[in-house]
Amino acid sequence: MLSMKVIFVFGLALIFVSADIVGGITELSGDDLKEAEVTLNNSLSKLASGDGPNYKLGKIIKATRQIVAGNKYVYDVELIEGSKTKVCNVVIVSQPWLENGIEVTFNCPDGQVVKRHSA
Repeated sequence: MLSMKVIFVFGLALIFVSADIVGGITELSGDDLKEAEVTLNNSLSKLASGDGPNYKLGKIIKATRQIVAGNKYVYDVELIEGSKTKVCNVVIVSQPWLENGIEVTFNCPDGQVVKRHSA
């Protein structure tokens, strides 16, 4: 009986330590941050080649990922538009199996813009 309790407690500890708990929010660093940067740059490129907005990534201040029905990335970033740099919050919800399954929301000082594109 004691061994079952130990196994149960150990199992709970593993769940809380796991970085990719479904629904859990993970602050990104290292390779995960690089992957998130690629995701953001891909979206910025796709949107710039379409109907915009036309931003380039300055730097990532902070990034998190949440595993939902797909991935939800939340970034605090510096975006470059022409000669201006602004700090924005960008949310990317990625469901690449859907048509236009990438939704990008830019929350910047001058307003909010929501765009969709394909994977």
